[in-house]
Amino acid sequence: MNHERKRAVVSGVVFVGVYVLSGALIRWRSYDMYLEALKVLTAVIGAGCYWIGSREG
Repeated sequence: MNHERKRAVVSGVVFVGVYVLSGALIRWRSYDMYLEALKVLTAVIGAGCYWIGSREG
């Protein structure tokens, strides 16, 4: 597997991991649209930071 694909797969895993763990850490039981948006944004930022940080060169 080339480096770009491995980075993409790990970025996806980081996204899912951050999204799931943020829900467990917040412990908010009822659905809130803003909270869901915050969870997605946090996961996107985390995966993006991994993507940028794992760049070679």
